[in-house]
This record gives sequence, C-alpha cells and structure tokens, in this order.
Amino acid sequence: MYNFYKRLQQIFTIDIIRLCKIAEMFQYSLIFLILIIIVFYLLNKFYYHKSSEKKEEEKETKPKTLMQHFASLFIDTFVIIIIFFYIRKIALIVPSIPSLLYPKFKGLTTLDYIIHIALVVVLIEFLPQYKEKIEELGKFISHHYI
Repeated sequence: MYNFYKRLQQIFTIDIIRLCKIAEMFQYSLIFLILIIIVFYLLNKFYYHKSSEKKEEEKETKPKTLMQHFASLFIDTFVIIIIFFYIRKIALIVPSIPSLLYPKFKGLTTLDYIIHIALVVVLIEFLPQYKEKIEELGKFISHHYI
C-alpha cells in the first residue's frame, strides 16, 4: 500500500546506497564531460569546419529547399546519434567505482540521468552549428508553410 510519509522519508534518507549513487553520478558525469569536450573539439575541427565552408559557397547560390534543409539536419542528427552511441560505449569501459568498493551496490542505475543531461544537453549546447540548422529549418517551415 502507498505510504506518503514513508516515501517522503526515503527522499531525505542518506545511506550507503544513496552515497554510492551520488558518487557514481559524479564519476560518470566527469567521464562524459571529458569525452564530450574531446568530441566537441573534433566535430568542430573536422565536421562542422567543412560544412561552414560549404555554407559560404551556398550563400552565393540559390536558396535551399525544404528537403535540402531536412536532409542536412537529418545527416547531422544521425552523426550525433552515432557519436552518442560511441561516447556511451567508451564511458562504460570505465567500471563503476562505487560498485567495486561496495559489492552490494548495483552499478549503472543512474546512467540514464547522466546520459540525458551530459550527452544531449551539453553536447548540443557545444554545437552551435547544429542548433542553427534546427532554427533555419524552423524558420523555413514557418515562413513557407504556416
């Protein structure tokens, strides 16, 4: 049966499992942040650098169609998804330190939170060219179809 006071008490309880979860969040947040900074550097140097050169050439030609905007954004999104996949794989090479120190702790239970924040929000914020493409597509759709 649902007990509100018991659930409320569990929120504020600090036990060894809770400390292990916090330590694991710290560990993987740090690992993901380091990997994201490396990927950010590589993406901006090799991938988006080339696309910004193409963008300068395209400014002189005719405007993009809806399909060209969509295809460009889709390719970037696909590349980012592949990168997310490999960042996660690389980060999981490092074992959960709390699960090594405290064998009763079930590791990697907080990984979803870390992935959603570290990978999605931080990496996307580090890629202004990707955000620009999303905004361009939105403006194109609202200008031509709404």
